[in-house]
Amino acid sequence: MINELQRLSRDELIKKWQKLFKNEPPKSGRKEFLIKHIIWQIQAKKYGGYSTQTIKQLEKLANKISKSKSVDDIDVKAVKIFSKLEIKAGTKLIREFKGQKHEVAALEKGFEYKGKKYKSLSAIANEITGTRWNGKVFFGLRKPR
Repeated sequence: MINELQRLSRDELIKKWQKLFKNEPPKSGRKEFLIKHIIWQIQAKKYGGYSTQTIKQLEKLANKISKSKSVDDIDVKAVKIFSKLEIKAGTKLIREFKGQKHEVAALEKGFEYKGKKYKSLSAIANEITGTRWNGKVFFGLRKPR
């Protein structure tokens, strides 16, 4: 799926975006941005989007942000909501590392990589790289500190 989308032109990706989201993508959205969001939307339609709890937390955070006068007014606890976002079972995480594509499937408890079950994404990231990694950072779910 990713390879197919990468072969499309930006105009073709915009058409795909319009079909999936029923609106226009951001005008400044680069090809990589469009691909990432199109893939997420396809997965959300197939496996379900954010949980009700996550949606409520995001709405709460958005409300706080819209009411705040500056970034300093935002409650740090509210921002930490993003670190608690759970990965739903069935979600596939794909990461290319040193020219090789790695696919991980989220399970009810843990993850599966190359037919083997792991308790954490960090264990898989360590397996792939041979070094210690934060799994969420390695798979692009969280920015490095």
